[in-house]
Amino acid sequence: MNHQSSQGTKLNLGLVGLAVFAITVATHVRVPLLTEMGRELDMGPAALGAFVAAFALGRILTDVPAGRLTDHRPVRQMLAVGAVLASVGGLIAGLAPVVVVAFAGAFVLGMGSAWTNTTGIAAFADTPRERRGVAMSGFAAALLVGQAVGPTLGGLTATWWDWRVAFLIGAVLAALVAAVLAWPRRVKTTIETSGLGETDGTPVGRVVLVALYLLPAVQFAIGAALIQTLVPIVGDGELGLTVGTIGAAIGVAGLLRLGAALVTGRISDNISRRWALFPGLGLQVAALVTFALFDSLEAWWVAIVLSALGSSAVNVGATVLADLSEGGPLGRRLGMFRVSGDIALFIAPLVVGVLYQASGKGLAMVPLILFVVFVTALNWIYVPETSPRTSTA
Repeated sequence: MNHQSSQGTKLNLGLVGLAVFAITVATHVRVPLLTEMGRELDMGPAALGAFVAAFALGRILTDVPAGRLTDHRPVRQMLAVGAVLASVGGLIAGLAPVVVVAFAGAFVLGMGSAWTNTTGIAAFADTPRERRGVAMSGFAAALLVGQAVGPTLGGLTATWWDWRVAFLIGAVLAALVAAVLAWPRRVKTTIETSGLGETDGTPVGRVVLVALYLLPAVQFAIGAALIQTLVPIVGDGELGLTVGTIGAAIGVAGLLRLGAALVTGRISDNISRRWALFPGLGLQVAALVTFALFDSLEAWWVAIVLSALGSSAVNVGATVLADLSEGGPLGRRLGMFRVSGDIALFIAPLVVGVLYQASGKGLAMVPLILFVVFVTALNWIYVPETSPRTSTA
């Protein structure tokens, strides 16, 4: 690749990153709004977990078709669709008069989130292997900063006005992104992937694929059950924190996730994919155990921080999957990679919502802890090293 085309690629990926960031802000203003929305619409912990699950269901039903279309459709067009879905979902949720309408809004928001993320991750993954870890950290940066700004914006807006205004602000932001992406262009700037889906690629063992596909299930389960469900519920109900404080804490976690992603991207390219993967999984286990065993404000913060620092493991998993899919169906495999995570995003908040309501947060964390330990062991045994520094592939 010559210097001019390299600069063009960086510019195009920059545009993709900005779109992913803005749409992610729009879909994540909802995170600290759970308790305020629950009070107005008479939703208990189980119902709030179901709201998060409705978001996940929208993602589950969108991941695979979005992944297949990403192999063949222009990225700018795909991102515009994601922005429209995010705008419509925010509008429905913000105007919801009853619980079922709020669930519908969460469902459409999930569709917009999945459409955007599947498109974005495929665009960043379609880079040379020696730079893929850093490129994937660029995608993670756009996503994680959006996940930090979104809850912060939602929490501050709900503090100044109310939760409905926060949803509507997210809807307006997503609509603006859709308008920019759909604006007629005199110079073609469509971002194309480089022949994804043209062949079957390198054969990959089924157990290896299962192990990799379970990595987003770990991260999405923790994000949905811990960060998006129990952190707001425990912060409000047990620690007496305001919605603004909860939103700010989740925002801080997003910034920490950004730092972790940038560091692990460098480690992944320059040292080892495995050395970038397994420390993060260990920190996730520590976060869950801390949250389960201790009831203080300090433990609440420690669990958030450890979870944030360990979250980059999923980015490394996506990088390994891209390494193993060179010349093959990358978009399709990334769609499956994300759908497995979104199934966990659907199931985890339902399970922890019910367990928390029945017996408290200690019992609610047990299934998550066992699941993360199992996935860590599976990846340790079966997933190969694919870093260009150490792999012979």
